[in-house]
Amino acid sequence: WEYALVGICVGKKVLFKALHSVLSRKWAKARTFSIHTEENGIYVFKCASREVRDWILDNGPWDVSFSKVPVWVKLVNIPLEFWTPCGLSHHASVLGKPMHMDTAIGNRQIINFVRVCMEMEAINMFQGYIRDRRADDRVVDVKVEYSWKPMVCDHCMVFYHSTWACPVLAYTEHVCAKLKEKERNVGNVVPEAEGWVTKKSKGKEKVHLEHSPMEAPPGPSCDRVLLPANM
Repeated sequence: WEYALVGICVGKKVLFKALHSVLSRKWAKARTFSIHTEENGIYVFKCASREVRDWILDNGPWDVSFSKVPVWVKLVNIPLEFWTPCGLSHHASVLGKPMHMDTAIGNRQIINFVRVCMEMEAINMFQGYIRDRRADDRVVDVKVEYSWKPMVCDHCMVFYHSTWACPVLAYTEHVCAKLKEKERNVGNVVPEAEGWVTKKSKGKEKVHLEHSPMEAPPGPSCDRVLLPANM
């Protein structure tokens, strides 16, 4: 544990598998490391060497945003003629990116449903069923069940916070409200004759302008026009 790091995820609690999946991609150059969890939400990252530890520290801080998460999906009522590697992959690909299949199902010990680990993106819809057409033109609905459905933000298109709790959207709405308030204040300023301005919001406060609002201020005098030098 000489080269271990201690970290914490700020915000919502992140599932271990999801965190490991994201950091495995982001820390691919670091090669060997392992993640260990504490009950109080603290993570211990055990690094194989000083170089691995220093690389993680030097390239941080790390933003663990989840636009993709692994989810176990259960497909029920798949027609038997589609129980082939190609047929099952075709059905799973409708939902996301298939990663691997349950071992028992791969050995065909169970044929009434299939469990596939999918890489789901935030832009994907968690469909409740897949409509399938059999060889005799009959339509069959394949039921889709999820081991869990993570929260997704329709604004940021990432998992683990909902749209109504989006920090970016809340900040944007705050800025828009400030701009609208500023526009309302500007709308209360009315120009008068002889360069005076009357503010309607607080009585009649008059401010003198050096130039009439209808006239442009005088620009700098110039006796000659400078031309570009011959190159």
